[in-house]
Amino acid sequence: MSVCIIELNDSEIRAARDARIILRSPGYAVVKKDQLFTGNDALRLAYLNPRETYNRYWDKLNQDALQTPVANYRHHADLAYAHLMAIYEQCGKPEEVLFAVPCGYTREKLALLLGIASACPFQAVGMVDSAVAAAAAVAGRGNYQFLEIYLHHAVITRLDADAHISRSGVEVLDDTGLLRIQAAIAALIADLFIEQSRFDPLHHAATEQALYDQLPQCLQSLRSRSEVLFEIHYKNTTHQARLHREALLARLQPVYARILQRLAPDRTLLLGDRVNALPGLAELLPQPSVLAPESVFRGCAEHHALIRSQGPALTFITSLPVAERPDVATAPRAATQAHTVAEQAPVQAVTHVLCGHQAWPLSPGGCYLSGAGTVSATRPADCRCQISVDGNGMATVSNTDNGTVYLNGSPMRGPAVVRPGDRLGLTAADNTCTFISVNTHMV
Repeated sequence: MSVCIIELNDSEIRAARDARIILRSPGYAVVKKDQLFTGNDALRLAYLNPRETYNRYWDKLNQDALQTPVANYRHHADLAYAHLMAIYEQCGKPEEVLFAVPCGYTREKLALLLGIASACPFQAVGMVDSAVAAAAAVAGRGNYQFLEIYLHHAVITRLDADAHISRSGVEVLDDTGLLRIQAAIAALIADLFIEQSRFDPLHHAATEQALYDQLPQCLQSLRSRSEVLFEIHYKNTTHQARLHREALLARLQPVYARILQRLAPDRTLLLGDRVNALPGLAELLPQPSVLAPESVFRGCAEHHALIRSQGPALTFITSLPVAERPDVATAPRAATQAHTVAEQAPVQAVTHVLCGHQAWPLSPGGCYLSGAGTVSATRPADCRCQISVDGNGMATVSNTDNGTVYLNGSPMRGPAVVRPGDRLGLTAADNTCTFISVNTHMV
């Protein structure tokens, strides 16, 4: 029997044999007249055909009618069936399929998934919570939280492990999905094109598609580089825009802050590789253990006999044995230099940065610290870091490539969320700036 493991994460559905990934297919469908495109083929057409594009059918797996039914596709379940059949064909027509399922799926969605699978040529032989499967491949005894991102939301799954690792809680973070992040980045890049080339790539469907096609490589590059160059060809002209990493991080800071605020400080953080691919986020998180893309498939393969069910009524597995040789184990948490763990109590807002005898008010536009230790509202040539703040008073420091910046006496290795009382300097012993909170009602 040839068994295929399919992980249903709509930001990138993956299929594997044993622990070897053989297919990656984003959760997109485009219906043009009587022709259907799914996965990567659909993604390459999504912004050229926005009215014919669907990307919520795995998230909202149901039989509610589509707003504009087309051809034989009446509801989300029809699109999910068509996409699943395409995956089946591309994987070499496996005889059996085991599903790793998002923890947010309700009983109704699980039942509908089995109904869709029963109409397919393969036999569904098991269903397991994807976070449990991934953790079972790497985690020993302890208390964990698994952070994963999907197209429309992020999910924190809380896991407790003794002899078995079991799901003890699920929190869905709306408005923190990959689509929202991509839209924020695309809007930022469009602003840069307008500013630098007097060209709006979001004004034309073809150039909007070209912009989104470049986003995955952009995110990959900005994990290690300080800037990336975008080029878009339109009407025999090549338009360019440069995106700086710190500008990107400042734009994404409100989304990142929402994630930070929901993490529990007393649990070891397991980070899905899709989340780790987002520039700057891992540096803000409390000592994350990044899981390989194959982790969920390793867990499924190692515990295949426990996940496999007999008969058409499959058991949804939410508990598996801990790893015999864990790669991750819980450890006491040290206090981080920038308070990157969000406690349950609300964080006091930073309103000013005190440099010498002058207090600079922080605004969404931010300010900059130079190599001479001065603060300014415009970016200097020897800029050492940018200080930005969102509308809720959550302040972030993003260092540049012009030299090390020290926060509370420790060198910064990436962006950091700061609080009143935190100190920023150009050397370990230097306290050039202090973050403060001014009570405006007392002034």
